[in-house]
Amino acid sequence: MILGARAGEEALRAASCGAQELDWIIASSETHHNYPSLAAQLHSRLLARENCGAMDVGGACLGLLNALAVAQSLIGSRAAQTVAVVTADVHSRSLTPGRVAGEFGGLFGDGASAFVVRRGDAANSTLGYRIGEFLFGCVGQYAAAIQVVDKKDGGLELQFDGEALSRAAITRLEKVITAVEARSGIPRASVGGFATHQPNPRLLTLLAKQCGVSGDAFPPVCRTSGNLGTSMCGAALHAALQIAAKLEPGGRKPIFLASLGPGLLFGGTWLTSS
Repeated sequence: MILGARAGEEALRAASCGAQELDWIIASSETHHNYPSLAAQLHSRLLARENCGAMDVGGACLGLLNALAVAQSLIGSRAAQTVAVVTADVHSRSLTPGRVAGEFGGLFGDGASAFVVRRGDAANSTLGYRIGEFLFGCVGQYAAAIQVVDKKDGGLELQFDGEALSRAAITRLEKVITAVEARSGIPRASVGGFATHQPNPRLLTLLAKQCGVSGDAFPPVCRTSGNLGTSMCGAALHAALQIAAKLEPGGRKPIFLASLGPGLLFGGTWLTSS
Protein backbone atom coordinates (compact mmCIF):
# COMPACT_ATOMS: atom_id res chain seq x y z
CA MET A 1 0.00 0.00 0.00
CA ILE A 2 2.86 2.41 0.81
CA LEU A 3 4.40 1.93 -2.64
CA GLY A 4 1.02 2.48 -4.30
CA ALA A 5 0.31 5.56 -2.22
CA ARG A 6 3.65 7.10 -3.13
CA ALA A 7 3.03 6.42 -6.81
CA GLY A 8 -0.47 7.87 -6.50
CA GLU A 9 0.81 11.03 -4.86
CA GLU A 10 3.43 11.47 -7.58
CA ALA A 11 0.82 10.97 -10.32
CA LEU A 12 -1.53 13.53 -8.77
CA ARG A 13 1.31 16.00 -8.42
CA ALA A 14 2.42 15.50 -12.03
CA ALA A 15 -1.14 16.00 -13.25
CA SER A 16 -1.66 19.09 -11.03
CA CYS A 17 -4.66 17.25 -9.62
CA GLY A 18 -5.77 17.31 -6.00
CA ALA A 19 -7.05 14.15 -4.33
CA GLN A 20 -10.35 15.93 -3.71
CA GLU A 21 -10.90 16.05 -7.48
CA LEU A 22 -10.91 12.26 -7.80
CA ASP A 23 -14.21 10.56 -8.58
CA TRP A 24 -12.78 7.03 -8.44
CA ILE A 25 -9.65 5.18 -7.39
CA ILE A 26 -9.13 1.94 -9.34
CA ALA A 27 -6.42 -0.30 -7.87
CA SER A 28 -4.85 -3.57 -8.96
CA SER A 29 -2.34 -5.88 -7.28
CA GLU A 30 -1.42 -9.55 -7.41
CA THR A 31 0.20 -9.51 -3.96
CA HIS A 32 -2.35 -7.60 -1.83
CA HIS A 33 -4.55 -10.17 -0.04
CA ASN A 34 -5.60 -8.19 3.05
CA TYR A 35 -8.66 -6.23 4.14
CA PRO A 36 -9.53 -3.43 3.68
CA SER A 37 -8.85 -3.70 -0.04
CA LEU A 38 -5.94 -1.89 -1.65
CA ALA A 39 -8.26 0.69 -3.24
CA ALA A 40 -9.88 1.41 0.13
CA GLN A 41 -6.49 1.82 1.82
CA LEU A 42 -5.30 4.13 -0.96
CA HIS A 43 -8.52 6.14 -0.61
CA SER A 44 -7.71 6.79 3.05
CA ARG A 45 -4.01 7.43 2.45
CA LEU A 46 -4.61 9.90 -0.38
CA LEU A 47 -7.36 11.70 1.60
CA ALA A 48 -9.93 11.40 -1.17
CA ARG A 49 -13.44 12.66 -0.47
CA GLU A 50 -16.19 10.33 0.82
CA ASN A 51 -18.09 10.17 -2.46
CA CYS A 52 -14.99 9.13 -4.37
CA GLY A 53 -15.44 5.46 -5.25
CA ALA A 54 -12.77 2.82 -4.59
CA MET A 55 -12.56 -0.38 -6.62
CA ASP A 56 -10.08 -3.24 -6.95
CA VAL A 57 -9.71 -5.17 -10.21
CA GLY A 58 -7.75 -8.36 -10.83
CA GLY A 59 -5.85 -9.83 -13.74
CA ALA A 60 -2.32 -10.05 -12.26
CA CYS A 61 0.06 -8.89 -15.01
CA LEU A 62 -2.96 -7.71 -17.03
CA GLY A 63 -4.22 -5.67 -14.06
CA LEU A 64 -3.14 -2.25 -15.32
CA LEU A 65 -4.95 -2.65 -18.63
CA ASN A 66 -8.06 -3.94 -16.84
CA ALA A 67 -7.95 -0.93 -14.51
CA LEU A 68 -7.47 1.53 -17.37
CA ALA A 69 -10.40 -0.05 -19.23
CA VAL A 70 -12.62 0.40 -16.16
CA ALA A 71 -11.48 4.01 -15.82
CA GLN A 72 -12.21 4.69 -19.48
CA SER A 73 -15.69 3.15 -19.13
CA LEU A 74 -16.51 5.26 -16.07
CA ILE A 75 -15.44 8.42 -17.85
CA GLY A 76 -17.11 7.48 -21.12
CA SER A 77 -20.43 6.89 -19.34
CA ARG A 78 -20.12 10.28 -17.59
CA ALA A 79 -20.05 8.53 -14.21
CA ALA A 80 -16.67 10.12 -13.54
CA GLN A 81 -14.48 12.93 -14.76
CA THR A 82 -11.18 12.12 -12.99
CA VAL A 83 -9.95 8.63 -12.06
CA ALA A 84 -6.71 7.52 -10.40
CA VAL A 85 -5.42 4.14 -11.57
CA VAL A 86 -2.87 2.60 -9.19
CA THR A 87 -0.98 -0.70 -9.17
CA ALA A 88 1.28 -2.02 -6.40
CA ASP A 89 3.10 -5.32 -5.95
CA VAL A 90 5.40 -6.51 -3.15
CA HIS A 91 6.55 -9.97 -4.25
CA SER A 92 9.45 -10.01 -1.78
CA ARG A 93 6.99 -10.62 1.08
CA SER A 94 5.24 -13.61 -0.48
CA LEU A 95 7.69 -15.31 -2.87
CA THR A 96 10.23 -16.04 -0.15
CA PRO A 97 12.72 -18.97 -0.26
CA GLY A 98 10.75 -20.84 2.39
CA ARG A 99 7.55 -20.72 0.37
CA VAL A 100 8.67 -21.10 -3.25
CA ALA A 101 11.78 -22.22 -5.11
CA GLY A 102 14.40 -19.50 -5.11
CA GLU A 103 14.74 -19.46 -8.90
CA PHE A 104 11.03 -18.68 -9.24
CA GLY A 105 10.94 -15.96 -6.59
CA GLY A 106 14.05 -14.41 -8.12
CA LEU A 107 12.11 -13.56 -11.29
CA PHE A 108 9.90 -11.04 -9.50
CA GLY A 109 10.46 -7.62 -7.98
CA ASP A 110 8.54 -4.98 -6.02
CA GLY A 111 7.04 -1.93 -7.68
CA ALA A 112 4.09 0.39 -8.18
CA SER A 113 2.64 2.69 -10.81
CA ALA A 114 -0.10 5.31 -10.93
CA PHE A 115 -1.83 7.36 -13.59
CA VAL A 116 -4.52 10.04 -13.65
CA VAL A 117 -7.19 9.50 -16.30
CA ARG A 118 -9.44 12.44 -17.15
CA ARG A 119 -12.23 13.20 -19.57
CA GLY A 120 -10.85 14.85 -22.70
CA ASP A 121 -12.26 18.31 -22.03
CA ALA A 122 -10.80 18.24 -18.49
CA ALA A 123 -7.34 16.91 -19.40
CA ASN A 124 -4.17 18.86 -20.08
CA SER A 125 -4.06 18.59 -23.88
CA THR A 126 -0.42 19.70 -23.99
CA LEU A 127 1.03 16.97 -21.79
CA GLY A 128 -1.58 14.24 -21.88
CA TYR A 129 -2.12 11.14 -23.99
CA ARG A 130 -5.47 9.89 -25.23
CA ILE A 131 -6.39 6.23 -24.55
CA GLY A 132 -7.61 4.26 -27.55
CA GLU A 133 -9.88 1.23 -27.70
CA PHE A 134 -9.19 -1.91 -25.69
CA LEU A 135 -9.07 -5.51 -26.85
CA PHE A 136 -9.08 -8.50 -24.50
CA GLY A 137 -9.20 -12.28 -24.67
CA CYS A 138 -8.17 -15.53 -23.02
CA VAL A 139 -6.22 -18.53 -24.37
CA GLY A 140 -7.55 -21.31 -22.17
CA GLN A 141 -5.12 -24.05 -23.20
CA TYR A 142 -2.39 -22.32 -21.17
CA ALA A 143 -4.51 -22.00 -18.03
CA ALA A 144 -2.49 -24.61 -16.14
CA ALA A 145 0.96 -23.38 -17.22
CA ILE A 146 1.29 -21.27 -14.07
CA GLN A 147 -0.71 -21.82 -10.89
CA VAL A 148 0.02 -20.64 -7.35
CA VAL A 149 -2.17 -21.92 -4.50
CA ASP A 150 -1.92 -21.29 -0.73
CA LYS A 151 -1.21 -24.42 1.33
CA LYS A 152 -2.48 -25.08 4.84
CA ASP A 153 1.04 -25.03 6.26
CA GLY A 154 1.61 -21.48 5.02
CA GLY A 155 3.60 -22.49 1.96
CA LEU A 156 2.68 -22.08 -1.67
CA GLU A 157 1.91 -24.87 -4.10
CA LEU A 158 3.48 -23.85 -7.39
CA GLN A 159 3.05 -25.15 -10.91
CA PHE A 160 5.24 -23.34 -13.42
CA ASP A 161 5.88 -24.56 -16.96
CA GLY A 162 8.43 -21.96 -17.97
CA GLU A 163 9.08 -23.34 -21.46
CA ALA A 164 5.41 -23.38 -22.42
CA LEU A 165 4.85 -19.94 -20.95
CA SER A 166 7.84 -18.50 -22.80
CA ARG A 167 6.57 -19.74 -26.15
CA ALA A 168 3.04 -18.58 -25.40
CA ALA A 169 4.15 -15.15 -24.16
CA ILE A 170 6.16 -14.27 -27.26
CA THR A 171 3.55 -15.61 -29.68
CA ARG A 172 0.57 -14.05 -27.95
CA LEU A 173 2.17 -10.65 -27.26
CA GLU A 174 3.11 -10.35 -30.94
CA LYS A 175 -0.49 -11.19 -31.87
CA VAL A 176 -1.79 -8.55 -29.46
CA ILE A 177 0.55 -5.94 -30.93
CA THR A 178 -0.62 -6.94 -34.42
CA ALA A 179 -4.25 -6.59 -33.34
CA VAL A 180 -3.59 -3.18 -31.74
CA GLU A 181 -1.81 -2.11 -34.94
CA ALA A 182 -4.82 -3.15 -37.05
CA ARG A 183 -7.43 -1.66 -34.71
CA SER A 184 -5.62 1.67 -34.32
CA GLY A 185 -4.40 2.02 -37.89
CA ILE A 186 -0.97 2.95 -36.49
CA PRO A 187 2.00 1.07 -38.04
CA ARG A 188 4.24 -0.43 -35.37
CA ALA A 189 7.25 1.16 -37.06
CA SER A 190 5.89 4.60 -36.11
CA VAL A 191 5.31 3.74 -32.44
CA GLY A 192 7.51 5.56 -29.95
CA GLY A 193 7.34 2.97 -27.18
CA PHE A 194 5.93 -0.44 -26.34
CA ALA A 195 4.73 -0.79 -22.73
CA THR A 196 4.36 -4.56 -22.56
CA HIS A 197 4.56 -7.43 -20.15
CA GLN A 198 8.24 -8.23 -19.54
CA PRO A 199 8.77 -11.75 -18.13
CA ASN A 200 12.56 -11.39 -18.32
CA PRO A 201 15.21 -9.57 -20.42
CA ARG A 202 15.79 -12.51 -22.79
CA LEU A 203 12.13 -12.78 -23.72
CA LEU A 204 11.89 -9.01 -24.12
CA THR A 205 14.71 -9.14 -26.70
CA LEU A 206 13.00 -12.04 -28.49
CA LEU A 207 9.70 -10.15 -28.55
CA ALA A 208 11.29 -7.10 -30.17
CA LYS A 209 12.86 -9.37 -32.79
CA GLN A 210 9.58 -11.22 -33.37
CA CYS A 211 7.78 -7.90 -33.85
CA GLY A 212 10.45 -6.58 -36.21
CA VAL A 213 11.08 -3.41 -34.22
CA SER A 214 14.08 -2.01 -32.38
CA GLY A 215 14.63 -3.33 -28.87
CA ASP A 216 15.18 0.29 -27.81
CA ALA A 217 11.43 0.88 -28.20
CA PHE A 218 10.81 -1.42 -25.20
CA PRO A 219 11.76 0.30 -21.90
CA PRO A 220 14.02 -2.34 -20.28
CA VAL A 221 12.44 -2.27 -16.82
CA CYS A 222 12.82 -6.01 -16.16
CA ARG A 223 16.62 -5.86 -16.55
CA THR A 224 17.00 -4.05 -13.26
CA SER A 225 13.68 -4.66 -11.47
CA GLY A 226 12.54 -8.14 -12.51
CA ASN A 227 8.95 -9.01 -13.34
CA LEU A 228 6.76 -6.54 -11.44
CA GLY A 229 3.49 -8.39 -12.05
CA THR A 230 0.56 -5.97 -12.08
CA SER A 231 2.99 -3.03 -12.11
CA MET A 232 5.12 -4.26 -15.02
CA CYS A 233 3.21 -2.49 -17.79
CA GLY A 234 2.80 0.55 -15.57
CA ALA A 235 6.52 0.91 -14.98
CA ALA A 236 7.20 0.47 -18.71
CA LEU A 237 4.49 2.99 -19.59
CA HIS A 238 5.92 5.49 -17.11
CA ALA A 239 9.34 5.13 -18.73
CA ALA A 240 7.85 5.61 -22.22
CA LEU A 241 5.95 8.71 -21.09
CA GLN A 242 9.09 10.17 -19.53
CA ILE A 243 10.89 9.83 -22.85
CA ALA A 244 7.95 11.41 -24.68
CA ALA A 245 7.79 14.32 -22.22
CA LYS A 246 11.24 15.45 -23.38
CA LEU A 247 9.96 15.91 -26.95
CA GLU A 248 7.97 18.72 -28.49
CA PRO A 249 4.22 17.93 -28.57
CA GLY A 250 4.28 17.44 -32.34
CA GLY A 251 7.09 14.93 -32.09
CA ARG A 252 5.48 12.60 -29.55
CA LYS A 253 4.76 9.22 -31.09
CA PRO A 254 2.01 6.75 -30.14
CA ILE A 255 2.55 4.16 -27.42
CA PHE A 256 1.30 0.57 -27.62
CA LEU A 257 0.29 -1.36 -24.48
CA ALA A 258 0.13 -5.16 -24.48
CA SER A 259 0.12 -7.62 -21.62
CA LEU A 260 -0.66 -11.14 -20.49
CA GLY A 261 -2.02 -12.57 -17.26
CA PRO A 262 -2.31 -16.11 -15.85
CA GLY A 263 -5.05 -17.94 -17.59
CA LEU A 264 -3.75 -17.02 -20.29
CA LEU A 265 -5.45 -13.61 -20.28
CA PHE A 266 -4.34 -11.02 -22.79
CA GLY A 267 -5.14 -7.43 -23.66
CA GLY A 268 -3.93 -4.34 -25.45
CA THR A 269 -4.60 -0.72 -26.31
CA TRP A 270 -2.78 2.33 -27.60
CA LEU A 271 -2.11 5.90 -26.54
CA THR A 272 -1.80 8.94 -28.81
CA SER A 273 -0.55 12.38 -27.90
CA SER A 274 -3.43 14.79 -27.22
